[in-house]
Amino acid sequence: MSKLLPPEVIKRTLAGISIPARPQVLVQLENELTTDDPDPRVIVRLVSGDVGLSAAVLKTVNSPFFGLSRRISSVAQAVSLLGMRSAAQIVTGLVLKTAIAGKAGSLERFWDSAEKVAGIASHIALSIPRGPRDEAYCFGLFHDVGIPILMQKFPDYRQTLALAEKLSDRPFTAVEEERHATDHATLGYLVAKGWFLPEAICEGILYHHDPSVFDDRDVVSSQALTLIAINALAEHFHDEYFRLRSNSSWERMGDRALAHLGLQEDEYCDLREDLTTTVG
Repeated sequence: MSKLLPPEVIKRTLAGISIPARPQVLVQLENELTTDDPDPRVIVRLVSGDVGLSAAVLKTVNSPFFGLSRRISSVAQAVSLLGMRSAAQIVTGLVLKTAIAGKAGSLERFWDSAEKVAGIASHIALSIPRGPRDEAYCFGLFHDVGIPILMQKFPDYRQTLALAEKLSDRPFTAVEEERHATDHATLGYLVAKGWFLPEAICEGILYHHDPSVFDDRDVVSSQALTLIAINALAEHFHDEYFRLRSNSSWERMGDRALAHLGLQEDEYCDLREDLTTTVG
């Protein structure tokens, strides 16, 4: 499984960067979920206590990507239908946006894309056997969390993003390392670990730009590989539909991601058509 990051890597990654604190609502949710007999009413009360969070949860579960058969009108309904742990996974992803505050409007495009990718990932997860829908959604929102943090740290980071997206022959994170001596995947991993996210999500964030993990199955867990593969496919579909361009990471990872998910060419095309109909 994934190796512990050497102390010098952690020190270099966090130089001059502050990790956002774990929101109190997540601490309270975990405290309840780890009791011998978790009470769904407590989960509902914690989420409902924040009007903005409640609205975001309802917007998320009612999106076409979640494919629910009926509209959910309350947090209580959402918790009852999805289950406490699934609801908590969704909340974890949603509170991330408020935990990383940028200048007004500066991160709107980033979060808009993250929410779309997360929704597509959730839909893909529903389409594969035993697909981890809730983890895929949380991963979709969380996998690039290092990007907005680096945007705030380095004034020229947007130039790094543009360069990394153009260079299809070089890993995204290698370009970041060269220009800033850190990268968003390692930083995102440290945020996820600090927030006590499931290990598969943490591992997946650390390696989501590394196609070689599909070749060496001893590096990360099968669950982490599945999240990486689903997210890679989700980003590919997102960029094709919303940005009308190809994704350089998909060019390096696509074949291995599809193989890991067990998707044949016809199944890939059917999923693509289904998502186009859902988004449209």
